[in-house]
Amino acid sequence: MDLERVKTIQSRLDEFTQRMSELLRIERDAELEFTQEELNAVPTPDENSDSSKPIEFLVSHGRAPQELCDTICNLFVVSTSTGLGGMHLVLFRVEGNHRLPPTTLSPGDMVCVRVCDSRGACATSCIQGFVHNLGEDGCTISVALESRHGDPTFSKLFGKSVRIDRIQGLADTLTYERNCEALMLLQKNGLHKRNPSIAAVVTLFGDKEDVTWLEENDLADWSEVKLDGIMGKTFDDSQKKAIALGLNKKRPLLIIQGPPGTGKTGLLKEIIARAVQQGERVLVTAPTNAAVDNMVEKLSDVGLNIVRVGNPARISPAVASKSLGEIVKSKLASFVAEFERKKSDLRKDLRQCLKDDSLAAGIRQLLKQLGKTLKKKEKETVKEVLSSAQVVLATNTGAADPLIRRLDTFDLVGKRCILAGDQCQLAPVILSRKALEGGIGVSLLERAATLHEGVLATKLTTQYRMNDAIASWASKEMYGGSLISSSTVASHLLVDTPFVKPTWITQCPLLLLDTRLPYGSLSLGCEEHLDLAGTGSFYNEGEAEIVVHHVFSLICAGVSPSAIAVQSPYVAQVQHLRERLDDLPEAAGVEVATIDSFQGREADAVIISM
Repeated sequence: MDLERVKTIQSRLDEFTQRMSELLRIERDAELEFTQEELNAVPTPDENSDSSKPIEFLVSHGRAPQELCDTICNLFVVSTSTGLGGMHLVLFRVEGNHRLPPTTLSPGDMVCVRVCDSRGACATSCIQGFVHNLGEDGCTISVALESRHGDPTFSKLFGKSVRIDRIQGLADTLTYERNCEALMLLQKNGLHKRNPSIAAVVTLFGDKEDVTWLEENDLADWSEVKLDGIMGKTFDDSQKKAIALGLNKKRPLLIIQGPPGTGKTGLLKEIIARAVQQGERVLVTAPTNAAVDNMVEKLSDVGLNIVRVGNPARISPAVASKSLGEIVKSKLASFVAEFERKKSDLRKDLRQCLKDDSLAAGIRQLLKQLGKTLKKKEKETVKEVLSSAQVVLATNTGAADPLIRRLDTFDLVGKRCILAGDQCQLAPVILSRKALEGGIGVSLLERAATLHEGVLATKLTTQYRMNDAIASWASKEMYGGSLISSSTVASHLLVDTPFVKPTWITQCPLLLLDTRLPYGSLSLGCEEHLDLAGTGSFYNEGEAEIVVHHVFSLICAGVSPSAIAVQSPYVAQVQHLRERLDDLPEAAGVEVATIDSFQGREADAVIISM
């Protein structure tokens, strides 16, 4: 490629990375402002309250004492430690060794940690982190903090009374920093001749003639490879085409657009398995932990050496055995047992020679050296596990973890990349209107799908999830009528499921329950209410009542509770629905989730509370 073409592409890289960096900063400022508003909304003790009586449990966001709440006060640092991959863990205990109050906090929750006075009023800025675990004794809580040793803000926690608040939508510093770093690396190294992703960069930021140049110089090939049999299941023509394109080692970039129910996950499983079969190492990422764990589950029965990297508190118990932490723990079991035996022996020796300063100092030095040996062995084992893995899975942000970045280049991400998704589903949540208007809400998949006359993209066209009465609307409104329903599901109804009784509900594929009366007014009790418990979201009691009644009707008709999913775009409504359904013993097993967290999964009966 001549120098002028390189300069042109680099100028586009510069413009793109600078613009996106600025938009990220604008959105980050909006997130911080929102977070501060949420923190300011967290109640603090009444100025007229008795300051001689310290708060033993969380300020309950307007709830009565002893009810579940989102804040814990009067905590003190007990110890600190470094977890796997350098994660900084801090163990907090309630003052006076009392038990923690009833709380909604759970492993994986993003929290804000601040020093406070004896009445819970905050005295320092927020340190972000996530709940690692709650102690089995009920008196401790372990938090993984983003701050590191030596951070002056972090040092203020020691010896002070601390409060922990769970804040919905807490601005995530780590994600922001890694996004900025990724843009910086793209600008700096995108066109570097040693960059294994150079063909993908040229494809994304070059013109049609640049893509042609890549092909003419044997650096890219956009054709399908010949498939010698398909593993596992039967695929339709659009899926076979996507697999054939995805297995072309010389194709730097492939966009697979998959409308709902078109089998993206199964198709990706096939591509990953066959990529490994042809000698490639694969990095698999997704925006959410739930989506990553779903992929881990799908790959677990293929016989591949897979490793799930990420925050242990956010990894599903169903795939924990595939997590880096559990694999390393298993491999180190005998070493750790021997380590503990040696440490115990040395401590016994130390107790017996405390009067001999010289000998005691020597034993302390041996204990210190023993600890270093364990850390070194852990690092070596982590590297060994990741280096030998055929497939590594993480969230998009987690893929930037130094543990992964220190590995050799992956074939199916560094040298080439497959993006699978659907730009017609779930738009990103953008707080800043300015950032949204600037284009930060347009995904890489959406931008790339239209480049170079669509040569980068392929679309899945047959859905296997829902009755055609549901799918036809989506096909017409979102996909130009191109999405067709498989004959296996086109006319399928709940009543076709074994043991389900024929009722008007089970024989209806699509039902709209309108809470507005004929003249436009809302039904009694169906008004929206702002949740004052810190979510900043809305709930609707009347609508929840209708949902619960409908769930009960389905269960009475023989629909299994585990086959029912209840969704809402509002966090507060999800919490309200969970509480209501918890009071219904027959509904045990019904899943209640936000729409975005349920993305990519399915259920026989889906109820959406709008």
